[in-house]
Amino acid sequence: MEPGKISCNQLFYIIINIISATAIIFLPGIIAAEAGRDAWLAPLLSTVPGICLVLIIAALGERFPGQTLMQYLQTILGAWPGKMAGLLYVFFFLHTNSVIIREFGELMVGIVMPRTPLIVFHGIMIFLCAWAIRGGLEVPARIIELTVPPTIIVFIVMILLTAQEMDLNNLLPVLENGLKPVIRSSLDPIAWRGEIIILAMLLPFLEKPGEGRRCTNWAVIVIGIILAIDAMINTAVLGTAVAHLTFPTFSLVRDVSVGDFLERIESVLVAVWVIGMFGKITLFYYVAVLGSAQLFNLSDYRPVVLPIGIILAALSIYAVSSLSEISGYIVVGFPPFAYIFEYIIPAALLALAWAMGLRSREGEEAAGGGKAP
Repeated sequence: MEPGKISCNQLFYIIINIISATAIIFLPGIIAAEAGRDAWLAPLLSTVPGICLVLIIAALGERFPGQTLMQYLQTILGAWPGKMAGLLYVFFFLHTNSVIIREFGELMVGIVMPRTPLIVFHGIMIFLCAWAIRGGLEVPARIIELTVPPTIIVFIVMILLTAQEMDLNNLLPVLENGLKPVIRSSLDPIAWRGEIIILAMLLPFLEKPGEGRRCTNWAVIVIGIILAIDAMINTAVLGTAVAHLTFPTFSLVRDVSVGDFLERIESVLVAVWVIGMFGKITLFYYVAVLGSAQLFNLSDYRPVVLPIGIILAALSIYAVSSLSEISGYIVVGFPPFAYIFEYIIPAALLALAWAMGLRSREGEEAAGGGKAP
């Protein structure tokens, strides 16, 4: 169904893009509301659950090589229970992506073109993502591999340009209120970090599946460092005001001025962010399409690209009704929803497969040193 293959390097940038595209914009304000000046510690703390999730997915991939999440759900749970669980995962991918698309549309309307209807931005983005998906997994993987490194560099440069506005006293004292607020504020980053569950849909298409654990763990660590720096600089420049801003990173760079010739660089940040959002929306779109095709035993996933796109467009308008509702959903609604699909179910699947001694034939051969029992 998917003849394309991706490299470890491409997977590394895919995972970075999946998490950082939305987190660099929304996360500083969300975690600052709970942790205050210690908000920068939350992304580092959430790195540990992220690595644990990678280990779980990699272990499942070793037991069921060549199978995606949708396929080994049926191997472990049985055909019909596995298909029902797979449908729930398709819904999870679709609903999560619809909120991501709405975040994209709300920011574009709120900052760039306030008189343009949301559906225009949603429609253009979904169309471009559908075009990329129809070309196969290698198309978005190559786009992300080419765009993520320069966008990270541009983002870091823009953040560093705010150095003259920093007041390090805004970061002190560290852990003034203890570790409990930091732990509470890390619940959202843990849920966002769990979006690497899409690795369970991509691992079979890695050129060297055995490298999946290594390159994804490194990506999780790099993400933690990037988000920690982002939160730290936001707090150092904006102080307690970070907790009251919906898009604190945009507010951070809006007033950057270097001499009399470099000003209003938030437009560059918008461009960088749009590229990142394209990659994230495309990958969630792709795994929903691929998962649907596998559940219904289709020989090609391309016929369902358009129907899934129409569903995404509708969900992106009706799943949440406003920017304030998005913020509430991210903080209150998404974490419990995400923990179930991102952490609890994969861990239960691995435990069940281990207890029942379940492996695919390829997994048995690998475990037995190349000889099937």
